[in-house]
Amino acid sequence: MSLIFLTAGGIVLLVPLYFEVNTDPQKIGIVGGGAFLIGLLMVSIYSGTLIDFEENRFKEYQSILWVKIGDWQELPKIEKVELIHHTFQSRNTPNGISPTLSQVITIYKCVMLVDGTKFLVLDYNQEKDAVMALEKIKSGLGI
Repeated sequence: MSLIFLTAGGIVLLVPLYFEVNTDPQKIGIVGGGAFLIGLLMVSIYSGTLIDFEENRFKEYQSILWVKIGDWQELPKIEKVELIHHTFQSRNTPNGISPTLSQVITIYKCVMLVDGTKFLVLDYNQEKDAVMALEKIKSGLGI
């Protein structure tokens, strides 16, 4: 959705440079600039987890305008890190207008265990990304 706003805003702002239009330049700037700014804001909103192995801490954060907001917490003694995969059937709710889509989805999870209990789980869409993260976590923790 964010890329649609960015593209639409860019098109609205660029079209008057190449074609003659009878629209007030202020309206073009407001509509195109507004759409572009909304798209930029939407692209900058995401969340994640940072792990600092040197300081033995982690941070779960929300990012708005690329500023990561969250508090650092102490990383407990991780006993084991394992890779699991979760496969499930995904379906949208039929509404009579759009087609009913169905697909099999697999999510790869790096699970960190403390005292035999899940402490932190990192999800990945690609197996290679999960394996790389698992190796990085194991080397960072010295496991």
